[in-house]
Amino acid sequence: MEMDDVIGLTLCVLAGIGISTAGYLNFGDAWRRALASRDWARTTARITRAWKVNLGGGPGSTRYNVDYAFTAPETGGSYYGHSEGGAPDMKTGDDVEVMYDPKGPYDNELPLNRFERWFYPVAFGTLIVAGAVLAVGALVAATVMIADLTR
Repeated sequence: MEMDDVIGLTLCVLAGIGISTAGYLNFGDAWRRALASRDWARTTARITRAWKVNLGGGPGSTRYNVDYAFTAPETGGSYYGHSEGGAPDMKTGDDVEVMYDPKGPYDNELPLNRFERWFYPVAFGTLIVAGAVLAVGALVAATVMIADLTR
């Protein structure tokens, strides 16, 4: 086994550990938030601004943004939100359903953005697994190389 092999395997193990750690440190919070948001209260919000952004000109490259305001019955306060995943037919002044955390209505979203809420736990979980596979794979490769040297 040459020094380049040792350095490469060491870097693979460290990269795998780093990737898994990054996923692990973010997974718990993302998972708790995704689960908690399933039970959020719902009310009607008014769209205060609706606009579209062209991201490049190709099919599917237009993003529809909306700003909205609502009153949470639990607090009587007014709250605001922004969504970069609005529907093309949403216009300023329209009413739209909004989900919010009754304990902190500043944490809110449009129900049509549920994909985003579940994307992060899945992405961080994938990082945990990918990093572990990379680290274990590098350790197995190192073991095989060492076993070949001892023959």
